[in-house]
Amino acid sequence: MYRLILVSLLLTILYYLLRRMFRGFKTPLQNGQGNSSAQSQDDVQDQMIQDPICQIFVPRRIALIEQIGGREYCFCSKECAGKFRDEHPV
Repeated sequence: MYRLILVSLLLTILYYLLRRMFRGFKTPLQNGQGNSSAQSQDDVQDQMIQDPICQIFVPRRIALIEQIGGREYCFCSKECAGKFRDEHPV
């Protein structure tokens, strides 16, 4: 019985070590310093934006961003952007 508990404990520890190794070792920020602006830029790029035509969500970094009527709109494709322009002439 003790062998089973010991083996399961060792396998659990091995799992967490391997998971951490493959995800990469992240160093903690020291005194609040670090790449916070780069991280916030990544957060903005990973933000999910809803297409106004087909209502699907796409990450901002791959969305088609267009200025229409002084506003910025994000689309999933050129077809949705064209359809939006047709429905909302400037």
